[in-house]
Amino acid sequence: MKPKRTITVPEPSKVLTKSYYHKLAMAVAELRHSDGLYMSRRDVPDWMADQLFREDLRFVCKDGSPFEISDTAIDEAFNDDGTFRWLSYLVAFADSPPRQAPQARLAPRLILLSLAFWAAHPKVAEGFAERECLNQPQCGHWAWAYFERCADCPFHRKQAVSA
Repeated sequence: MKPKRTITVPEPSKVLTKSYYHKLAMAVAELRHSDGLYMSRRDVPDWMADQLFREDLRFVCKDGSPFEISDTAIDEAFNDDGTFRWLSYLVAFADSPPRQAPQARLAPRLILLSLAFWAAHPKVAEGFAERECLNQPQCGHWAWAYFERCADCPFHRKQAVSA
């Protein structure tokens, strides 16, 4: 029997940042079927289920305890809204980053989406948690005054030194 791959569940505090949310939105917007066609919002939950209920995976919390995903977890995370309209709203943030962090009530959705990407596309999922400076055009990111600053931003370092 092939050993199971272990995936650590991201903490809500990690998935509820603007940067993580934006990168997850970009990844969802780029989801495609095997024939190359983009997935519709109604296809995404089926794709999530295919990824989350694979036999070769096991999900664990940060402390190492098992993270069980129930058969109804996806529907519950999306408040039993069979239209999955929220996914269209999420994808809108692929082009223009959110101005505020996602609400805490979205954490279960974001965690399940993130786990599906960890299962299907781990290289893509690795980039979700990378912090980006979205403040200043000087560091090559978006010029939104209300986004996080990254420690590697040369403009941020220059400003910190002068303060």
